[in-house]
Amino acid sequence: MYDVIDESYPKILFFSSSHCAPCQPVEFMLKRINISMFGKKLRIEKISIDLEENHHFTEEYRITSVPTLIIADKRLSVNIAEEEIIDAVLYAFISSVKL
Repeated sequence: MYDVIDESYPKILFFSSSHCAPCQPVEFMLKRINISMFGKKLRIEKISIDLEENHHFTEEYRITSVPTLIIADKRLSVNIAEEEIIDAVLYAFISSVKL
């Protein structure tokens, strides 16, 4: 989902599943935001909760529904709007600044 890993850009955990219809538009929004606003530098990690090896993530992050995005300390679930994603990414940038 990204070309260049830049540690200064926020990491986004995107929890999805193969049978999740609302996950597809959220993935499209993430790609569009990443390309148009951040030059494909956001670190987006898509985690499919269908896969047995990913069940530890669902427990660790207490995932109860998909789609779920975790950006910094923000959690967005189910009816996710593009503006919410942008706000959470900008919040992650701001909160990472050390004064």
